[in-house]
Amino acid sequence: MIDELVLQAQAGDKDAFGKIYDHFFEQIYRYVFFRVNQDEVEDIVEATFIKAWVNLEKYEKRDFSFSSWLYKIAHNATIDHHRSHRKIEQIDENIKDESEEAEPKKLAEQGILSGKVRDAVNELKEPYRQVVTLKFLNGLSNAEIAEILGEREGNIRVLQFRALKELKKQLEEKGISSEAL
Repeated sequence: MIDELVLQAQAGDKDAFGKIYDHFFEQIYRYVFFRVNQDEVEDIVEATFIKAWVNLEKYEKRDFSFSSWLYKIAHNATIDHHRSHRKIEQIDENIKDESEEAEPKKLAEQGILSGKVRDAVNELKEPYRQVVTLKFLNGLSNAEIAEILGEREGNIRVLQFRALKELKKQLEEKGISSEAL
């Protein structure tokens, strides 16, 4: 299905690219979300899809899958962003949700846990952070991650094992057991 849409988009069909955008938006958003400050995510995701549209004619299926190509663009856009924005802001764990629909206690607990997990992921070394984000937040296979990062699949398995070990250590230091997740 995606391959057909890509061919149509390469022929100039904007609606086909719109369907591609709809299909991949959440995945790319999640990938970027865990790598930059929240207020910058949408700009980077937008830049990713603009670069994909502009360079769509350069994509060839024989090299790698379209999703890997799109993740590579998002990866490069994130790296470019980090190069130009060196300051990293911390998220306040005590932010309150004052909406009427929210159950304050539950949202507070989820917010604190989410903040601690995000902090732990952000404290990982860059290759570990990439593997955790691509594998567990975006659900990509080790083969797809290897394509995106330009590594061998065996190296990805090793990185994944080490990343999870380090993440577990980070979470335990923050008082979070694996059962809480």
